[in-house]
Amino acid sequence: MAIDVIRDMDRLRGEIDDMRRDLRTLTRTVRDFGSEKGQRALDTFERYRRRARKQARRTEKRIERQIEERPIASILTAFCAGFLIAKLLDIGRA
Repeated sequence: MAIDVIRDMDRLRGEIDDMRRDLRTLTRTVRDFGSEKGQRALDTFERYRRRARKQARRTEKRIERQIEERPIASILTAFCAGFLIAKLLDIGRA
């Protein structure tokens, strides 16, 4: 009887050790998986950021060119846009 208890205790210790190893392996796997996913998300974000920045530069150059080609039309357009925005904001307060 005492030998059975000792044997059961040894078996239980072995199982607990196995579970600890499995838990360490699982933790490492989850951490690695999360790191990989996080890195892919960062890479995707960086790619979109570069693309947006390039598009913003192109748009800025296009607008500058239009302003240089038609300065009076640009001033009138800016004035009208400002006037409309002011009217829209004024309507909200009334």
